[in-house]
Amino acid sequence: MIFSFSRLNLYEQCPFRFYNKYILGKDEPVTQPLALGKAVHQAIDDKINGLSHEEAVLNGYAAADFHKELKQQEISELVDRAPIQLNMGETEMYFKLPLADEANAPEIQGYIDLYEDGIITDWKTNRVSYNITANKQLALYAWAISQIEDLKTVKGVLNFLRFKKESSHTFTVDDMEKARKWALELAKEINEKEGLLKIQPHDYKKLYPAKPSRLCSHCPFAKSCIKINDIETPLGV
Repeated sequence: MIFSFSRLNLYEQCPFRFYNKYILGKDEPVTQPLALGKAVHQAIDDKINGLSHEEAVLNGYAAADFHKELKQQEISELVDRAPIQLNMGETEMYFKLPLADEANAPEIQGYIDLYEDGIITDWKTNRVSYNITANKQLALYAWAISQIEDLKTVKGVLNFLRFKKESSHTFTVDDMEKARKWALELAKEINEKEGLLKIQPHDYKKLYPAKPSRLCSHCPFAKSCIKINDIETPLGV
């Protein structure tokens, strides 16, 4: 398995949801927030690379498969709030790197929304803003850029388009190393559990325990999880 921040973060939040999505391969419905994020990211990418605002918004809408709950006006307004310029940097920068200098080390991959001169920017369409250091995403992306560009520090920026608000941090070698170790430890744990699952398939609930939380209200597997794991109904489910 090649890992991403979202996979590792989901496993940390709830191993049982991770099991359903990535081990059993169950589909999760594309929600309006997910579709909106995809549409806005595509539109901003296209606009930076030379398309008109109207063309970029339409491309974003198409990239989200014309999701029935999406409105082009909302996409347009959020894109218009992005502080961008024509050809300002490399968009959707892809990386795939081993997380350690050892044989068969787990690999991490991802897409950086915008990279320019030692600065990585991630566009957010969330309805709630948070501090950039609240999770390991930008620190992990900073580590990847530091390896590719041979940098000692990398500035990360979360741009919350809905609020025209930024949260930024300059990641040091220590910051980035902590993120790499976090990713490596989780990736190794996941790989180990996959091996155990092949030997002990009936122990899936022990290997991938459910972690009831407020996030259950957004989980498509919540109702079946409550029955399978015999847990109390979390708030909002």
